Amino acid sequence: MRIVTLLILFILTAQFATAQNKISGKIVDAQNRLPLPDATVTIINPVDSAAVGFAVADKSGLFEIKNLIKGNFVLGITFTGYAPYTKHLNITQSQFVMDLDTVFMQLDTSLMMGAVIVQAPPIQIKKDTIEFKASAFKTKPNATVEDLLKKLPGVEVDKDGNITAQGEEITKVYVDGKEFFLNDPKLATKNLSSDMVEAVQVFDDMSEQAKFTRIDDGSRKRTINIKLKKDKKKGVFGRTSASAGTEGRYEGSGSFNTFNNTRQISVLGGANNINKLGFTNNDLVSSMGGMGSVRRGNNGRGSGGNAPAAANGNTKSWSAGINFRDEWSRKVNFNGSYFVARTDNSNYSQSLRQNMFGDSSSYVNSISTSNNNNLNHRLGFRLEYMIDSMNSVLVTPSLNYQTGTSGNDGTSTTRATSPTVNYKAIDGSSHTSNKRDGTNFTDDLLFRHRFRKPGRTFTLGWTTAVNNSNGNGYNFSPYHFFDSSGAVTRFDNRQQINDQTTRSFNNTISTSVTEMIDSSMVWELNYAYTINKSNSDRNVFNYDTLNASFDLADTAQTNYFENLFTANRLGSNFRVKKQKYDYQFGGAVNFATMQNLTSRINSIGKDSSFTMRQSYTNFFPNASFNFNPAPRKNLRFNYRGSTRAPSVSQLQNVRDESNRLNIRTGNPNLKQEFTHNFNLTYSTFNLTNFLYLNMNAGASIVNNQIVNTTSKESEGVLLTRPENLNGSQSFNFSGTIGIPLKKVTTGRRSPVNLNLTSSARYGRDVSKIMDTVRFNYTSTLGQRLSFNYFIQDKLDLQANANFNYNKANYTTSGSQDYKYFDQHYSVDVTYTIFKRIMFNNDFDYYINTGRAQGFNQAIPMWNAYVSCLLFKKQNGEIRISGIDLLNQNKSINRTVNVLYVEDTYTRVLQRFFLVSFMYNFKNFGKDMFSSRGSRQRTGKSY
Repeated sequence: MRIVTLLILFILTAQFATAQNKISGKIVDAQNRLPLPDATVTIINPVDSAAVGFAVADKSGLFEIKNLIKGNFVLGITFTGYAPYTKHLNITQSQFVMDLDTVFMQLDTSLMMGAVIVQAPPIQIKKDTIEFKASAFKTKPNATVEDLLKKLPGVEVDKDGNITAQGEEITKVYVDGKEFFLNDPKLATKNLSSDMVEAVQVFDDMSEQAKFTRIDDGSRKRTINIKLKKDKKKGVFGRTSASAGTEGRYEGSGSFNTFNNTRQISVLGGANNINKLGFTNNDLVSSMGGMGSVRRGNNGRGSGGNAPAAANGNTKSWSAGINFRDEWSRKVNFNGSYFVARTDNSNYSQSLRQNMFGDSSSYVNSISTSNNNNLNHRLGFRLEYMIDSMNSVLVTPSLNYQTGTSGNDGTSTTRATSPTVNYKAIDGSSHTSNKRDGTNFTDDLLFRHRFRKPGRTFTLGWTTAVNNSNGNGYNFSPYHFFDSSGAVTRFDNRQQINDQTTRSFNNTISTSVTEMIDSSMVWELNYAYTINKSNSDRNVFNYDTLNASFDLADTAQTNYFENLFTANRLGSNFRVKKQKYDYQFGGAVNFATMQNLTSRINSIGKDSSFTMRQSYTNFFPNASFNFNPAPRKNLRFNYRGSTRAPSVSQLQNVRDESNRLNIRTGNPNLKQEFTHNFNLTYSTFNLTNFLYLNMNAGASIVNNQIVNTTSKESEGVLLTRPENLNGSQSFNFSGTIGIPLKKVTTGRRSPVNLNLTSSARYGRDVSKIMDTVRFNYTSTLGQRLSFNYFIQDKLDLQANANFNYNKANYTTSGSQDYKYFDQHYSVDVTYTIFKRIMFNNDFDYYINTGRAQGFNQAIPMWNAYVSCLLFKKQNGEIRISGIDLLNQNKSINRTVNVLYVEDTYTRVLQRFFLVSFMYNFKNFGKDMFSSRGSRQRTGKSY
């Protein structure tokens, strides 16, 4: 890494070594001679309209631009409502100083500057939206939106394509403010070209009802909107690629798009066996019933590793989909998509677990192989009908159908340890197989009405969700239990089959009324009624050796369960909006009842059942404050209370013995969780030095948290059961500083982007072991440095360094501290010669410390390729790639929680080579249906 450090220092030194040339002046109104603060001053290269210098006038109208080099340029000054001012510059000296004195701006309605385009600043902050101008963050030829996102300050994209922005996960990606393939982020970022993008906007999206009423209902999600260039909204474009390599590796993908302003059609597909998922792998059936989904309350769990999840094992996948959107008339706006995907994953892993249970300790060595297959169909659309100027209807149904199979074979050996003994306590193996299918249908219907009085609105919403799941499985798990002398004390040979059916039907009817009290204040009254019905029918049968069949019902694991949840919620909110700030405060009262019915077979073969009923009354306060002290500064604060009802799998009082060493059961007496969430965000961008700063701090306090409590079932066997406990809380902080620096070399722009991201988290979790409540503390410190340097047609350099320090303190047996450190360094360098031949080296170096013996490894990962751009427009590319040239790729992960510390090694793909061909086609200005007469409408602004 010394080479990387020296390279960064060399580039930064070269950037700041430029002669101190400068231009200064004062900008005033020509009529009244008053200064024009915030007037934009730009120095551009007339060859490619690239901005090479930038400044904003201060309160007195003064500006100054430094660090200019030799060349011919155009200086432009703009201010809204005034005619632009231009001046040609010819800088021939190494020391150049120009004082424009006073520049008088004339009023004019035209903002055109002939052939010269004065560019906007690279980052703009508009209330709660941060906008990055795409042209300020250059990418390689034929790059995708995902490549562009990697260069933006505060935005991170991992190896799997998952996106985080300002420390929060991105779950939605819009294209020009509209859904793209049901908001699967990867389908947009991996299939759209970066040169089509005008800007990338990051904001917190609200629900459709909140957007209409302008009252925040707490449903905000961090979202990215890809804003396309105006000249890229009409045309035919796409890309296709094919790869073949050693070890039987292959990859192929293609996309075709035809855009005509509001009408957009996209078709895509692909297949590979190199662990690339170009879509979000939504696992539906694994969370529909089955005791394996008993969760919540991480009990102080921490983890760290060196490889993305999709890299584990060998994954084959294929996918295909179509997306269509159009405005059929001024009243009807439609957007729909269908997507199908299949994944087949085979995996091999080894793990070493140190159990800490009460005063005892043990070590478990495990080896497992698994195979998982999944087929998923997703269909949905969004239909908006404007009945008239006062009324509209919005319908957004979606259907998800999934089938899947899984199989796992494993062996494990447990050694009991203490200061006086060390012996093999348990030795066993397991074989499991499962087959499930599931259907999920959701529909949101929203009616919106505006009254003639401004600010008076009425909305009525109906949300429906239907979930069905069916599954069956087989479990064979023989285990031997030993004493300290080595004698077998017990042999448990479990051989079972099971089937489970789950059903749920959920409905929520909500309504909201708003009234404008004055020009700055809006009052809202809302009501919602919810009714959720669900049931789970689980049957388990043991193998009968006499009859050689599975006909012995396991009464402890067989159960029929019903749950009925109803709630009435009444709330009110006030929103006040001023010129520089706005705030909202309010609350709601929720009256809820939950009724559980359990029916099971007892030991003598008769059915028994019991019913339990609970009632809750909760108050949900909320408050938010948004302050914009200056055009490029924003401060936001939010507080919100929320509840979470227990799931059917957590409530169902039936034993799940699929894991013979960790038996699970539900708890029908569970109560709702209540969470207090606090969040504070500050963002600013300085146009003088291009410094971007974003800070985010949050806190969460949970009452009646649903956590998994543990007790001893028998020697070597644990029983896990969910319960409600108090005392869980967490605090987090993340901050990003982005410094885009720009200079000029040989008339072309060479941006340098330096991003620093710091993060910290402290958490206190509560657990219960052997009837003793314990508090467990975890803390994480992280630092990320990201460096981008680009010379057009020559060099694209990205360097990253990640440091993560993890500490966990658990009071399972006394007080124990576990500390481990993850480091990840990466360099991605692409160098171009003859404007067509590119050499790339992508090097990652992972360092794991603080783990168990054999798991503290430094892992180098080196990929490289050479490619040649083809054709006149350089839209074709042939490439030879080497993946994991050192043949050292591994996956090592650590999991720490209140019960154990586990280090896991997972086999991953290692060295192989690929030969690839890619073709990127574009024809903007007309679409394939234009001969039939396209409608020249302009879409709604976003």
